[in-house]
Parts: sequence; C-alpha cells; structure tokens
Amino acid sequence: MVRIRPFRAWRPTPDKAHLVGSRSYVSYTDDQLREKLSGNPFSFLHVIHPDHGNNAHLSRHQRFTNVRRKWNEFVGDGWFLRDEKPCIYLYEQSRKGLLSRGIIAAVSVSDYRGGKVKVHEHTLQAREELFKEYLDITGINAEPVLLAAPQGHGLDAALGAAWNASPIYDFSTTDRVRHRIWTVSDPNVISAVAQRFGSIDALYIADGHHRMASSARLAESTGAFADAPKAWCLAFIVPQEHLHIHNFDRAVTSLGGMDTDEFLEAVKEVGELHPLPCAPTEMPAHGTVNMCTRKGWFTLTLPRPKPGADAADKLDASVLSDAVLHPVLGIHDLRTDPHVKFVPGTYGVAELERLVKSGEAAAAFNLRPVSFEELKAVADTGGCMPPKSTYIEPKLRSGITVYSLEDV
Repeated sequence: MVRIRPFRAWRPTPDKAHLVGSRSYVSYTDDQLREKLSGNPFSFLHVIHPDHGNNAHLSRHQRFTNVRRKWNEFVGDGWFLRDEKPCIYLYEQSRKGLLSRGIIAAVSVSDYRGGKVKVHEHTLQAREELFKEYLDITGINAEPVLLAAPQGHGLDAALGAAWNASPIYDFSTTDRVRHRIWTVSDPNVISAVAQRFGSIDALYIADGHHRMASSARLAESTGAFADAPKAWCLAFIVPQEHLHIHNFDRAVTSLGGMDTDEFLEAVKEVGELHPLPCAPTEMPAHGTVNMCTRKGWFTLTLPRPKPGADAADKLDASVLSDAVLHPVLGIHDLRTDPHVKFVPGTYGVAELERLVKSGEAAAAFNLRPVSFEELKAVADTGGCMPPKSTYIEPKLRSGITVYSLEDV
C-alpha cells in the first residue's frame, strides 16, 4: 500500500506559467544562467539561484535564506496564487512523438523509509544534509521527485474524464516540449485515485533519489509525522508506460596509451568484434554494444555475466565496465575518471561520431537503453545502478506546483 495526499499548491498565474517554469539550474551553463536571469524576470531560476555570480562570500544558510526572500517577493508581487482546496494535479508532457502523463501529489516519507518507494541508486549523506537544510530554510519544495508506478495501477480508470477537462495551463517551452496541467479537487476522484495507490505494492524512483532522501531526513530531524507537511514529499508519479528510459552512452578521451589498432586488438580478446559499414541505425541487441573508433564503427559482443550475478551486474553498462573500461582502458571509477564523458542517448549516435571525428574522444560506446523491468529488478533486490546508466524523460520543470512545507 502506497499513500498519496492532495495539497494546496502555489502556482504561477496563467499568464506567467510559460515564463516561470525552469529546468534544474544545474542543467544550465553559467552563460545560459546569466542569459535566463537577465532576459526573464519571471523565471523560477531567480528564486532557486538568486545570487548567481555573487554568492562566493555567502554561507549556505545565507544563500538559502535569500532563496526564501526571493520566493516571498514572487508571492508578494502576485505572480503566484495558492489553490483554495487541496488538489492532485494531472500533468502531461509531450515532445517528438513521446507522451508522458502522470499525477503530481505528496507521497509519504514513511513509505520511503518502509521500502514502499524503492531506490536503485545510493545517496551521499552530505548531499542529503544539504538539501534537507535547503528545504527547512526555504519552506518550499518546488521540484518533484519522479516516481514510476508499475503495471496494473488502474489509474486511468480512477481518473475517468478528468483528462478531458480544460487544462489550467497549456504552453510550450523553447525546447519544443508542450506542457498541460489540470487541477483535480473533487474529493470523490481524489479518493478513487488514492484507493488505486493503496493497491500498489511499491513505487520506483526514476529521478530524484537525493530529494526523496532529504525529505525523509527533514521529517526525522523535525519530528514531523502523520499529516504534517514535512512528513510528505512532492512527487510526480507516472505509470511505467509513460516513463521513457533512454540510454546513456560513454565516450573516452584516452585509450590508455594505445593507438586505435592496438585498442581494437585488445577488444577482440573480450568478445566478437564485427565492423559496421556505417553508423548504426538501431540500438544494439542485449549483450552487445556499438563502438565508434577512428577506424570506424564496430559491434562488440560482451561476455555473459557470471552465474549468480545480481541484477545490477547483469546490465550491459556494468558488463562493459567490467570487461572493457576497467581492464583494457584502466578506468576504475566512472564517477571520478576525467577521461570519461557521458552522452545522453537522446543525442543519437551522430554525436558519438562527431566526438570521435573531432578528436574530442578517442572512442565511444553506444549502449541499449535499460528496460523498466531491469530497473525494477535492481531496485527490488536492493542493488545500485551503474553511474549514468539511464537518461529518463519526462524532465520536469521547477516552480509550476510549489509545495509548502510549513502549512497545509
């Protein structure tokens, strides 16, 4: 049984919604941040990053206090209004033929601590503490954790005609994504949706492990429980069929002292290596990777995982590291090695080829996407996915539905 809860969101006024919503600030370069902040006074980036370029002298507490101050300014200027009744929010995101639909609501941190919100990634205590302090000082949660509901959820039936009503927001952003949002305040519909979640054994974190862990840490440190706002975490919950898991490819800037011919000979000792006439047009089959080198494209058959290997070690990304990146190229830690670049699969193999041809990379590896079943198997067995093994959509915008941590 998983519990969800409606809440009274702070939302931008309809005329400003398309200007307010922002990607996570860490996804912008410094120049992009400067441009966004100077060109759009309504961007939520002004709230989450109010001291850009002028915060080196500030303590963490001061920076987070400034976030709260800027948020209060946005509310005081009338750019945000708060719903009178608790709602759940339906959110639809569409781009390039991909559609994602789900529910924005609060989820219980005790369900997370009790293993009903499952993880596939380890978190760092220092980052948990950082985000916990951020939430406590700012008093708001504006960036939902992305959760996936496995098949058999029955949410479409519970929502009935809610998707057919007129949305409160309908806008497109410059990355060519269309966003539509509905409010649902009908207690009968909310109750039906909550009952559906009550029949779900577990939800799975797709993105936001540190945000979820920080919310739980906040609840524990403040003694929040039951219906207290700090005992809940803002979440966007999507059925697994609306979760789009892309590959994360690897590019290496060094072949560990080998030239390309020597590298290819070394790789032949790993598995069967077949040249390709051109860049691949399809994803590699399970147990293989496509490899771009300065001598062209190849398909490499990876070794079979060892008998009894756990779910995480069976992933192609893990096998590639164990069979090639570590023993052949001397890359021992993907998180820290400066010779590794991670390329979102949405860029396509053309980006891998460009990196190699331009000399920015010595070789690149194109991996098949991880399936939801593989992700679920890792989480169900308490495993940890390899670093940068999934690039997941939808990518959410901050500031569209803001959850207050201080009152209901």
